[in-house]
Amino acid sequence: MVAETILPPGPMLTFPNLRHHQIAYVTTDMDEALKRIDDAFGLNQFFFIDTQAQPTHEGQAALKIALVRTAATELEIIQPLGYNDAVWSDPLPKDGNFAMQFHHLAATVHGTMEDFERYRATWDTEKHPIVVDGSAGDDARWFYTDERATLGHFFEHCWFSPKLTAMMEAAVPTQTV
Repeated sequence: MVAETILPPGPMLTFPNLRHHQIAYVTTDMDEALKRIDDAFGLNQFFFIDTQAQPTHEGQAALKIALVRTAATELEIIQPLGYNDAVWSDPLPKDGNFAMQFHHLAATVHGTMEDFERYRATWDTEKHPIVVDGSAGDDARWFYTDERATLGHFFEHCWFSPKLTAMMEAAVPTQTV
């Protein structure tokens, strides 16, 4: 008889090798948001991703993303572009006025993709509904849970391959002031 590994109920955010890595905001206007961040905090070097121009999977939301690392944390600014982006666009005003709002925290499971899959299996999706589920080949997995009722925001759960981690560490500027 083969012993079956049984995970304890609900370790979730106490999962081994889980590390906070990101604070994210959504905005109606990327240029204005980055100007305000530069004016307020002197952060002016970003790595940009346009998922509309380079989607990683079918049905991916169209988002303009800016990333910078500061104070040992990645800051992410996201502008929804109008396709499959309700999780990011719904909190924003629809009247055309500028807005930038806190959106989510992100944590990464350090280890293998199998470690991430074990972590994901710990989540009670009745209590923590998954609202986004994504991947980029064999290099990245992520899902968002809707924690607005408890925490007031979404939570992004990630895993990145060593190859992608090294690439992003080289690409995303680290800025100190």
